Amino acid sequence: MRSVWFIASICLLSLSGCTTPDTMSKRELGVQLYTVRVDMARDPVATLRRVAALGYDEVEFAGTFGKPPAALCEETKILGLDVAAAHADWQMLRDDPAAAIAEAKALCADTVMLAWLPPEERQTLAQWRGWIARLNRIADLAAAQDMRLAYHAHDFEFASMEGVRPVDLLITGLDPRIGFEMDTYWIAKAGVDPLTFLRDHADRITHLHLKDMTADGDMADIGAGTLDIAAIVLQAERQGVRHFLVERDDAPDPWASLAASLDSLRAIPLQRSERSLR
Repeated sequence: MRSVWFIASICLLSLSGCTTPDTMSKRELGVQLYTVRVDMARDPVATLRRVAALGYDEVEFAGTFGKPPAALCEETKILGLDVAAAHADWQMLRDDPAAAIAEAKALCADTVMLAWLPPEERQTLAQWRGWIARLNRIADLAAAQDMRLAYHAHDFEFASMEGVRPVDLLITGLDPRIGFEMDTYWIAKAGVDPLTFLRDHADRITHLHLKDMTADGDMADIGAGTLDIAAIVLQAERQGVRHFLVERDDAPDPWASLAASLDSLRAIPLQRSERSLR
């Protein structure tokens, strides 16, 4: 990310060396723009500017809302926002994966993400295996464009089907180049401990969606629920995850939600290490 590469460059020029990125004074945090989808539909550029003004460092796109991808890319550059990934429509990935990859690349993303599959596409294990084979082929197309493919899991992948959990098929069947976006809320909603899942699949998880859960199982702002978000973030950092994306699908006031979640995440102590670059 921007600050990591900057600091690494300074380290190489310094005689005394400096600390590695995990001792930096700032944790880079992002927004999944689905949270502010109403505002994105009205004015994508103004919405990006407001996200940057809140103090976030990166965004993840969930559509272009009629705006040319290159124009949105240019705006993120102006604002100093990194682009963690671009969520692609499942039909576009199925019918025209090259177009989905091109759109993500035009948005300044290096990752195109399958964000969701509708119920009719995931009724049987045969359908899941078909999608796994398709995604492996798409991963080759993405790699040819210097792009990555990733999969965003919800709760339905954890529901057993014929004695098999689709998530296990995905983990074992997908090409290891394909990343996973773990959503803290949906994993917990499925009855799985997010921290345990994160540790068990340290080599596969590349992105995190951060949202909290109330005692009643509803979505909540970070810090207003029951999930140990701090432990999850710190463990993810130890594993090398670099994309921490705040999202709340049902926020009554999305901007207040983003502000509150950002404050809570900033309160999490930074990792410290004695390693240094010399």
